[in-house]
Amino acid sequence: MLDGSQTLLSNEELKKKFDQEGISLDKPIVTSCGTGVTACILALGLHRLGKTDVPVYDGSWTEWGGHPDVPVSTSEA
Repeated sequence: MLDGSQTLLSNEELKKKFDQEGISLDKPIVTSCGTGVTACILALGLHRLGKTDVPVYDGSWTEWGGHPDVPVSTSEA
């Protein structure tokens, strides 16, 4: 998401990164991370690409993972 000077990548580079990860801008996206900070940077990059309907789960794994009664799904690579 950021280059060596900690500047947000160009739109072309951002799109390439999302495409490489198989993330379609035509589908709903919710960003999350460990504490919510990285999720905000992801949402900013998506917003720059015109994907403005991206909610940020700001509680992220710090909040969700602290509850033993919530669902967690994993998959194998």
